[in-house]
Amino acid sequence: MSGDQRSLTATVIAVVRPEAEHETVETLASLSNVSGVRPIIISLGDSPEAPRKDHRGATVIEGLPLRYLDNAVASLRLSSLPAAVWWRTGDPQALEDLAALVDRIVLDLDDPSEAWARVPRIAPRASVSDIRWARLTRWRDLVAQFFDVPEVRRAAYTQLAIDGSDRHDAALLAGWLKSRLPGGAGLDVVHRRDAGAKLTSIELSGPEARLSVRLLPNGACLETVVELRAAQPTSRVVARGDDRLPALLGEELRVRSRDLAFEDAVREAERS
Repeated sequence: MSGDQRSLTATVIAVVRPEAEHETVETLASLSNVSGVRPIIISLGDSPEAPRKDHRGATVIEGLPLRYLDNAVASLRLSSLPAAVWWRTGDPQALEDLAALVDRIVLDLDDPSEAWARVPRIAPRASVSDIRWARLTRWRDLVAQFFDVPEVRRAAYTQLAIDGSDRHDAALLAGWLKSRLPGGAGLDVVHRRDAGAKLTSIELSGPEARLSVRLLPNGACLETVVELRAAQPTSRVVARGDDRLPALLGEELRVRSRDLAFEDAVREAERS
């Protein structure tokens, strides 16, 4: 085998709006270099004979009508490789049919509401997640670590405040806490929208404790603070982690099993 050949690990089929094609090509080229994915990029349109080309190691089909998408995916995937769809555009109704053809679906939409509503029907057929969920991983890990402290676990929590510009990030994070925290269904959730980052701070509080994670001004670090009644506050600063698109997508592609925590978080987000 020559030095530039790589073992393929999965087929990634990105379904994109035309204006996102360049970013998608760059992301999958970067990911392919480190993980050996086989990239296929399909932009939707109204061309019955959508042109097909090879670009930077990816198979690119431009202007494919949505009604032909299933056939294209079925013909391009390899039965010997796991297949994932990176969904960046289009009618989310098509996801239910695609779930029969692939192993995983990763959502990546400005407004995921309609796609999230279909998650309960998609998930039994293909595992499903969201780029937003990957972006929240570091935040979720830090919140979970608070509960390693017995006093934190014993405290009751009544309010969750989330600051950031993206209401869907806030809804997903709130849905996760409401579905996972004992008594979480009763949390009073406040989303304070600002013009800054998608997520800038979260604060979980109650009569005996206040837990917070906030993005520091440098944008590269997060600060965690634990305040318990009759105890001095404790804090620490940790790296935010890599939230570039190739890293986020790569993180989601490494997950092969059904993500029940994501499904529960979406279910709660849809209720609110």
